[in-house]
Amino acid sequence: MSSEVIVPLAIFFALGVPIFLLLWRVFVVGGELRRDAQHGRAAADLARRADVSLTELAELVDDLRRRRAGPEISGPSLRASTDALHRYAQEAAAVDKQTHHTGGVGMENEVERALRAVELIEHGRQLMLDPLGERVGEGETSVKRGYLNLLHAREAIKTRGEEIAAAAKAPVGADARLRNKSR
Repeated sequence: MSSEVIVPLAIFFALGVPIFLLLWRVFVVGGELRRDAQHGRAAADLARRADVSLTELAELVDDLRRRRAGPEISGPSLRASTDALHRYAQEAAAVDKQTHHTGGVGMENEVERALRAVELIEHGRQLMLDPLGERVGEGETSVKRGYLNLLHAREAIKTRGEEIAAAAKAPVGADARLRNKSR
């Protein structure tokens, strides 16, 4: 081959390789940012839906604990909330796989905390249904404790969702604890 062909090919490769590497890096970083934003949106959406559901449930439980509604009326709503929380826990597990947690507390743990609160409320509701009335006081106490636990879990889910969403919007390296694990 003559130098007339080799020199232009060498110049082409000398310019082409850095351009290719630059474009490749832009696509990789862009994909990571897009994936982070998607996880942030998923966490924020999950936190919003859980907040709405748990707020409605808290109003129902508040009526139960204040004796404005009977224990037999709240049963179907508690069962529906339990089913919804199980679905939220599955979604939260998917979100947690993509984010780091501080202290081992992830969004899934917070949703499970709300689920335990609903189970405590259901336990108290069952005690309040006792026909002899011997354990009604214990049932009321369980409902009150479950109600407070539900409020705390709702706030924790909301806070955790906001943290994940904020970390997804933050510049790369801003908060390494909550950023994608692949970095």
